[in-house]
Amino acid sequence: MRPEPLTGDASVVEGHGTAYVGTADAIEAAIERLRSIRDEDSTIAKAFDRVRDAAGDVSEQIAKARSRYDVTGQALVDYAAELRLAQTSADDAIDRWDAADAAAGDAEDRRKDLEAATPDDAAGDPVGDQAAVVAAHEAARQEAYDDWLVAVERKRSAAEEAEARIRAEVEDAEINDSFWDDLWGGITDLFEAIADAIVAVLEWIAAVVLVAVAVIVLAAIAVALIAVGGIVALLGGLLLAAVVLFVTNGGAEAFVRTLLRTGEIDAALMAGAIETLRTTAPGVLDWLIEQDAGDPELKWNREKVVERDLDDATAGDLLAELQAGNRDVDAVTGAPDGYDSSNSTMITVTEVVGADGVTRYRVNIPSTQQWTPGTDGFNDISSDAAAKFGEDPTQLERAVRQAMADAGVPDGAGVVLSGWSLGGITAANLAADPSFTAQYDVDAVVVAGSPVDDVAVPSHIPVLSVEHVGDPVPLLEDPSGGYHRDDPNRTRIEIDPPPDAPFVPHEGAAYETTLQQQGDLSGSVAQEWVERVGLDRYFSETETQHSSVYQRGQGKAG
Repeated sequence: MRPEPLTGDASVVEGHGTAYVGTADAIEAAIERLRSIRDEDSTIAKAFDRVRDAAGDVSEQIAKARSRYDVTGQALVDYAAELRLAQTSADDAIDRWDAADAAAGDAEDRRKDLEAATPDDAAGDPVGDQAAVVAAHEAARQEAYDDWLVAVERKRSAAEEAEARIRAEVEDAEINDSFWDDLWGGITDLFEAIADAIVAVLEWIAAVVLVAVAVIVLAAIAVALIAVGGIVALLGGLLLAAVVLFVTNGGAEAFVRTLLRTGEIDAALMAGAIETLRTTAPGVLDWLIEQDAGDPELKWNREKVVERDLDDATAGDLLAELQAGNRDVDAVTGAPDGYDSSNSTMITVTEVVGADGVTRYRVNIPSTQQWTPGTDGFNDISSDAAAKFGEDPTQLERAVRQAMADAGVPDGAGVVLSGWSLGGITAANLAADPSFTAQYDVDAVVVAGSPVDDVAVPSHIPVLSVEHVGDPVPLLEDPSGGYHRDDPNRTRIEIDPPPDAPFVPHEGAAYETTLQQQGDLSGSVAQEWVERVGLDRYFSETETQHSSVYQRGQGKAG
């Protein structure tokens, strides 16, 4: 019987393992924060004594959970490595088995022909000699099969070892074993419980700190009134009001939760500010979202053939080309007079026939071009608000669907979605939309400078997300949404911007440079991602580019 390839996806297993190890590290960081609170001796108020006691208790409780994450994650990572080696060995054995089997069949046919044609008084023993050839090929086939069995055993042993390590950790741990009835879902539940406990402690701290800040600010206002007059008092009052709003309107809780899951103070501050604004001024956000209602109106489209020189194209060339396409749609490049980035929105769908004869499509989606609401183009501030906080598809998302339909993209076609800033948000939203992925086979999503960690892109769709250090836009996730940065299908690169980037490095040209450099960096995760995804399938020397220009439609979306 022909041996079969070994089942299992090592990358998915490794992704889960890495996520669990990362969770263990996050728990360790939380423990350290809580212990530092417990050990702080600079305050003597009774309220702070209670906070320190609670922080110490919580830190000791969650410390018991850390080992489970760490041991489970490392066991899965180790198993993934063994699974890869076993699958490679098995595939090699199968190839040798196929070759030996084919050769043995041919040799046996030759032996039969010789047996029928060789007279009894023939010199030598040609039939016997040929039988020896058959036997040699059969021996090679058996050797390959034996090697395949070794690979099967390696996979089985590795799986049993990983299971034993996890089971031993579960049985020896002090926390409730019923948590492990469902390993995969239970880990998330536990971490949420841990977060709730820490949030409860830190909210108590926030309340105490708020009182202290209020006293200090009121004292400062009194001093200011005496010393320099009303303007300083006004500023102090505004500061006090901001602190009160931040704590009482969900900002403090969003801050703490984001800090726990990311470990990034800037992301936590942004989350707190977003939640505070949403709670204190919900009408403003709702009004912005309403400005995006309506169906996009097609104003112009064009189809043209583009010739490319792909000789020696690198991974960096391909990634940079995607970003160059994003910048072209930002600038409404090639549109007739009268249409530009101030009054219209362009989307480009590029049809590519690969070397394998399969037709695939690249989709370039524009970023925000207007920072006022209700403009003729719908890649504006209203679309930003609707994309992050609205419930319905934005006009930009609907325009992408329309552009793909007008370009003749058939159901089931392979698609790569690309965009930066708002374009990246839109690409991720479409990839997370079940109706979109049911219609098209989304092979990959490439975004830059986009807040997409809160978007639940399905695990079978690889996502490459590039962010510049110091770029505030990727921090604008919905704090009430999920958190998917550590999902196994996510590859996130946070890196310093190029030297010529502006002070706030949220710029299309700077991201194009970064994508080129990261793709060309030997051994980089960007280079590995491009090769693993097979991004070169989405480029060819002759391509058909479909460009469409839209303007905002009015009224309710149809």
